[in-house]
Amino acid sequence: MKKIIIILFLLLNISLPCIAEETVLRGSVAFTVESARKLAFDGLELKLDKKHIKPYLYDENNKENLLALKNNTEPEGRYLMSFEMLKGIVKGYVVVYEDKPDYAYYYAAGGTLVAIDVDTKHKEGQYPYKIGKYSALTGNLISIGLYISEDEQYAYTKNGKLKAHWVGNTGYNAKGKPIAKRSVINQIPSE
Repeated sequence: MKKIIIILFLLLNISLPCIAEETVLRGSVAFTVESARKLAFDGLELKLDKKHIKPYLYDENNKENLLALKNNTEPEGRYLMSFEMLKGIVKGYVVVYEDKPDYAYYYAAGGTLVAIDVDTKHKEGQYPYKIGKYSALTGNLISIGLYISEDEQYAYTKNGKLKAHWVGNTGYNAKGKPIAKRSVINQIPSE
């Protein structure tokens, strides 16, 4: 009787992995740091036209935006996010205007533009997609973000070095150690 039970158990265990393999094959695409890097750099513009920079060099709504961030409110016509890097040394905020959803303007707390994110090809719910970050001073590419899901992103320098692997609101270095935090005050809707 024991032999029959053991044989039945072995037969069931042999057929179960086939079912599990089918489930795994239906899963999402997994990325490594290297495969994400290759996809991120494919076809990305290296310089941003100054017409996207000049009108936004200083945030005319700086005080209003800082107050909205402090009070966790949403000003009309724009979405805000705060950011904090280097253990709180660098702080600022991001503005995305409803009429220019493909551009995110990064400001220092004093209202001076430091960088611009450009995302002209993303369609809601489609991953992966990439965003180029450009210098407000030169228009040159600073870094690239490859979004592989709603909660996960890889960020690279313009030379291809991993800056951070973001999972949720925490950025990790190549060794898996937390190096940055960010918080979203208002979600920026994609169109």
